[in-house]
Amino acid sequence: MTPVLIELPTRFRGWIRRAGLLLAPCVLLGCQTDKSRTRPGDPLPPPPVTARVTPEDSTVSNIVVLAPYSLSDLDGNGFASEFPIAIYLYSKPFPLPFWKAGLVRVEIFDETVNGEKSLLDRTYGVDELKGLRETNVVGDFYALELILSESAVRALSDGQAEYRVSFESAATNKTITSSVKRINAR
Repeated sequence: MTPVLIELPTRFRGWIRRAGLLLAPCVLLGCQTDKSRTRPGDPLPPPPVTARVTPEDSTVSNIVVLAPYSLSDLDGNGFASEFPIAIYLYSKPFPLPFWKAGLVRVEIFDETVNGEKSLLDRTYGVDELKGLRETNVVGDFYALELILSESAVRALSDGQAEYRVSFESAATNKTITSSVKRINAR
């Protein structure tokens, strides 16, 4: 099979050439270039600053818990079961999270008209938390992986559960608790 060439009339060839010349600058304007030097009068970027590291003997003043909005279905049975949590501990006035020896308690419950109905109550000890230490862009944190049983998920009244996380310092026995948050379980 031989390719078929279509010859355009002369008046169309000139128009297409002019359109191409007009569109070329538009395409080039869409390209991004890096600024390699500043113009006179442009402010220079601020110099980088090293953040103050939180001393190990600091007292935990705030706990931040990051978790997905919904549980994941690990075994494919239609019921969510996996619940990963990242726990960040902070001490004022330091901006970076840090690890602190202590106990972490995670409570997952169903809020009913009769009060809280416990679905999972798990405590992690000092030695257990050492194995759950991780670091990311934000800083040091504890990475927990909780698993809910199918019966616990079935027991939920509306497919949603609440959870809260508490940290008790091993040095001072002071406990700090996160706010109650919701998750979707089905």
